Amino acid sequence: MKKSFRPYLAFLFMGSLLTFSACKDEEDPEPDHEHDVVTTVTLTLTPSNGGQPVTATWEDLDGPGGKAPEIDQLVLSANTTYTGSISFASEEAHDDHHHAHDLTADIRAEGTAHELFYFANPQGLVTFTKTDKDANGRPIGLETTATTTAAVQGKLRIMLKHQPGTKSSTSNENTGETDVDITFDTTVQ
Repeated sequence: MKKSFRPYLAFLFMGSLLTFSACKDEEDPEPDHEHDVVTTVTLTLTPSNGGQPVTATWEDLDGPGGKAPEIDQLVLSANTTYTGSISFASEEAHDDHHHAHDLTADIRAEGTAHELFYFANPQGLVTFTKTDKDANGRPIGLETTATTTAAVQGKLRIMLKHQPGTKSSTSNENTGETDVDITFDTTVQ
């Protein structure tokens, strides 16, 4: 009777190991890619024919919830082409000082998993063309050209999407997770 019992004991032992392993895998899943909370976004547009750069900043130092973000108005000249860049930072308040971490280089380094999207309303307000590319030759959107035509008022919406493993030539604002979604009141004069 002992000989016939041993195979069952072995199978019971193996089954408990498999169950324990499966439970352990469920309890300790692969960690998601951690992101710093973006608290500051700065859009800089420099007229290609010379002139002073135009800067607009979106700032939410206490992060999501809490106080409303402080948002600059973006004021551009009509019939002008700009060279654009956008930067992202995470700022943490400790006592009476702020520690800022520039996230722009990280986004650029992880360009195959990130893309920026620019939406103007009305559509003719300002037109953005992404000029930088990731390692696969796909647009990132940290560097742009922006073109205005007629004087008009509206809104410029900027979205930073995190698209690990999903960024492709057909990716759009609905692909991946949203890291940042901000809007600037915009005047072209």
